[in-house]
Amino acid sequence: MSYVPTPAQAPTRQASGSHSGMKVLTIIGACLAILFLILSVGLGLGARSTHQAARQAQSDAQSMRDQAKEKETETATTRTKIAEETNKKEAQAWCDGLTSANADFDSLDAKAREYKSLTATRHEAIGKICPKKKDFIEAYAKDASQDIVKPDTPACSAGASSATITGSVSVTGTNLAGLSAYDVGVEFYLVPGSTIKGYQPSDKQTVTVPAGGSASLTSTVPLPSFDSGSCIVRAVSIWPSGL
Repeated sequence: MSYVPTPAQAPTRQASGSHSGMKVLTIIGACLAILFLILSVGLGLGARSTHQAARQAQSDAQSMRDQAKEKETETATTRTKIAEETNKKEAQAWCDGLTSANADFDSLDAKAREYKSLTATRHEAIGKICPKKKDFIEAYAKDASQDIVKPDTPACSAGASSATITGSVSVTGTNLAGLSAYDVGVEFYLVPGSTIKGYQPSDKQTVTVPAGGSASLTSTVPLPSFDSGSCIVRAVSIWPSGL
C-alpha cells in the first residue's frame, strides 16, 4: 500500500484587522466609562450645588425674617418708650395742676371730672407720681354728690362795736372723712336776711379739721349797719393737711 504524501498545512494567521478592532472597542469602552464617570460626578456636583443653593436660599429667607422681626420688636419697643414718656409727662402735668391754690370746690369738681375721664394707664402713672393727690381726688369724686364739708348752725353775739360768730365744721364725705386731716376754708357772713347772695364775707379763715373729727370756728367782725339779721358760715375749699 502506498501513501501519497500530503503537504503540511501552514498555520492559520489571524487577520491584523481583527486585533486592531478590539483595541478600538477597548478604547471606546474606556472613553465611555470615563464619560459616564464624568457625567455622574457632574450630576452629583450639580445636585449638591442645587441643594446647597436651596439651603442658602432658605437661610437667607430666615435671616430676612429674623431681621424683620427684630426691626418690628425695636419699633414696638420705641413706641412703648415714647408712650410711657408721654404718659409720664402728662401725669406729671396733672399732678402739678392739682394744688392747694385751687382747692375751691368748683376747681376740685372740674379736676375730679378730668380725672374720671382719664385712662387706667394714666391713673396708674398719676399714682406713681403723686399718690396722695390721687387718693384725695378719687375720694372727692366719690363724695361729690353729697355734702363734703358741713358747718353747723353758728351762734352770734353782739358787743358794743363788734359781733362774734362761733360754730364748728366737719368733713362729712363718706370717703374723705377718715382719709386725712384737712385744711378747710370758711367764710363768715353777717347779713340782714337769710341769704348771702349779693354780699361779701365779713371774714375768711382756714381751719384744720382732724380725720374723722371737727374744728371749732370763731370770728369777730365789726357790727353791721343793720340792727338785726343772720350770721352764716360757708365752707369754700378743702385740701389735705400737709400735702
